[in-house]
Amino acid sequence: MNKKPAKQSRKVGKYTIISKIAQGGMGAVYKAKHPTLKRFVLLKKLTLRGGPQFIERFRREARIMMDFKNEHIVQVYDHFKDGSSYYIAEEFVDGVSLEQLIKRERYLSNEAAALIFYEVCKALQHAHEKGVIHRDMKPGNILISNQGEVKLVDFGIATSLEDSEEGLTRDGMTLGTPSYIPPEQIDNAKNVDRRADIYSLGVVLYEMLTGKTPFPGSFTAETIALIHKGKYTHPKRINPKIAPALSNIIARSMKPNRRRRFQDLRQIIRRLERRIKRRDPASIKRALRRVIQGREIGDIYRPKRGWVFWLFMILFISALLAAGGYYLYLKGYHYELLQPDRYGSLVVSARIPATYKDPKDIYVAGVLYRETEGELIRVEEAGFRFRAKQSDEQEDSYLLESERLYLETGRYRLKVNLEGQLHWESFFLGSRNLQKQHLDTSAGQRLEIQLEQTPALPLEVRYSISDIRSGEDLTATTEFFVFLNKRWLRWNRRISTTLTTGTSYRFKFERVGYYPQTFNLLIKPYQPLLQLDVQLIPYPGTLAIDSDAEGLQILLDDSTSYLSGGRERFYGALEPLETGIRELVLDPGEYLLTVKRDEQLSRSVPVAIASDRTVRVVVRFNKAAKNLEVLIE
Repeated sequence: MNKKPAKQSRKVGKYTIISKIAQGGMGAVYKAKHPTLKRFVLLKKLTLRGGPQFIERFRREARIMMDFKNEHIVQVYDHFKDGSSYYIAEEFVDGVSLEQLIKRERYLSNEAAALIFYEVCKALQHAHEKGVIHRDMKPGNILISNQGEVKLVDFGIATSLEDSEEGLTRDGMTLGTPSYIPPEQIDNAKNVDRRADIYSLGVVLYEMLTGKTPFPGSFTAETIALIHKGKYTHPKRINPKIAPALSNIIARSMKPNRRRRFQDLRQIIRRLERRIKRRDPASIKRALRRVIQGREIGDIYRPKRGWVFWLFMILFISALLAAGGYYLYLKGYHYELLQPDRYGSLVVSARIPATYKDPKDIYVAGVLYRETEGELIRVEEAGFRFRAKQSDEQEDSYLLESERLYLETGRYRLKVNLEGQLHWESFFLGSRNLQKQHLDTSAGQRLEIQLEQTPALPLEVRYSISDIRSGEDLTATTEFFVFLNKRWLRWNRRISTTLTTGTSYRFKFERVGYYPQTFNLLIKPYQPLLQLDVQLIPYPGTLAIDSDAEGLQILLDDSTSYLSGGRERFYGALEPLETGIRELVLDPGEYLLTVKRDEQLSRSVPVAIASDRTVRVVVRFNKAAKNLEVLIE
């Protein structure tokens, strides 16, 4: 009997599709497998039918999220075009969304809500420090993995302070989910800052503690009025068990006047940290795993303040009198003085070439294990915080150095993730008494990790060209050049295989009827993919309006404003005509010109603007006969 051939797995780009997770009008979401990482990824698909604005917003989401390197933000690995669709490949989170958790539990306890909120605030604070405003914070964009990790997703309508949104967000446009956006975002999505995200987080905390949103989920005149006035049901009327501290955070976060809200997420984070007793990542993950399982987590919090609190306050004030000794304790000198035969000191550093990234953009994380009877036990209290330090010996590099750690003597293994390069160090940590006997360890044992320079890699260049006004795809009809060997060469398959990373290149795009565009780019050694998304600007034409009357109103495509053509583009108002000639510089295309005396007397004519051409329109108005003529010459 002949066996039926096995079904071939479907592939998109380099990814193997495992299953479809969701399907929508603009695309789909798949679970897929990465070919080299050997892990599952989430593949988000957007079809070209979404239009140029949706496609550009899709790309911007990928670019913004690829710049994040934070354990609380879903990592994006890749974005690409395959066939007629665009894709984003990102980290697959095996767990539930906060929205699903709220629906399952009806509402969360104070402890669970505060801990999830604390983790979300830390994630969003990282985005704010990068100059990114999320603009769509809601429970559906917050994931909790089965391992107890909180992950922030979906920066599709985020705005970056370093990234232009021209063409994506217009003045007066509203973006976001109605139940969660602040008044200023309803009025104008461009007119927001980090305080808009703080407002939305207040709504998320409200929903976690009550199971409801403070406002309806539709844009009606009544809902908009309630949001602007800040009128909603107090959360304690729905759930009387809400802690006063959390109720106060909701109230201040959701002030309709943004000047009266929290101005920075650090203010909220500090308030929550006063209540959380164990803030190390391992303890928080264990607690969140219990939240997913529907169990209590009260033991992670400090007990409520009572007479015990005031007793400790008195003791704390007394302890300030011994501040000098306390400072020595924090620096570890008590190990030096009291237990030098049991503890040793350790400093970990990473050496980075000076020509590499800025120190604050370097990703470095360390995990320490103790070897005990053949087993590796993670040292939870060994938290590595690295700070930049100029190298005294080598001017062409700098160091990222950890704080000094004091650990019990013994055998250890150190794992360091430095910019994606994994380093393992096995070492024996001697006591301070032993360390002081040798010159190179007299100040403590030092482990130095070297960032290996990435060798030159083949550079893959991808590009797409579109018309800046219409969004029409011009890729197939645009000439692409690269400057090599002191001359411009037309792009071809042979040239595409010769480019490498770690080199500067000049690229140029030319098309008849459009201004050429040139790019001068330095490609770093670790950047093997260059994506050039170019919007070409057509040579403009001129619309000359010759009028013999004053005060006539003109409109283009029924609008009293217009977008000028040419390189220096701007939005201008169409002021009433004066006698003489009014010239408008416009992109090529079809326009409807309307001349109005009033609502009863108007004339419209279609106008075709071509590059480097002038179209003359004559406007004649006979006031006595109330006759208006608009003629194209």
